[in-house]
Amino acid sequence: MVLESLDHSYLFFKSKLISASTEEVWVAALDSNCRVISSAMLFKGTINYCLFHPRDILRFAIIHNAVFIILAHNHPSNECLPSSSDIDNTKDLYFLSKLMQIPLLDHLIITDNDCFSFKDKKFLDEWDNDFLNSDLFAWK
Repeated sequence: MVLESLDHSYLFFKSKLISASTEEVWVAALDSNCRVISSAMLFKGTINYCLFHPRDILRFAIIHNAVFIILAHNHPSNECLPSSSDIDNTKDLYFLSKLMQIPLLDHLIITDNDCFSFKDKKFLDEWDNDFLNSDLFAWK
């Protein structure tokens, strides 16, 4: 399957997350044409929280020779907005994925009837500016 749009990504991940009663974090490893190479649930949490670490997501991407990744997780509460933890963890993953040259294309939060896209809501554009202006490459 090719995940070349928000609609395609939403349908792909919704089929995996629709019946989950606890939070789950899924990742799709994509080739250069945004075709899914592999996908997996990497983390399973509680009813309202799921910790994920960029290291494990990037390990999955490297093992599968991904060119891009897309992340998705569900909110069983049906509250589609990201928590502050969702935002902070996604920003960390976004920066690290750029450094590893396996860019995060989007992170979706999926509920029964809705979807929040970090890309669609311009978080990734804003973080691009932060990334370019950061001191990550300044040797001290």
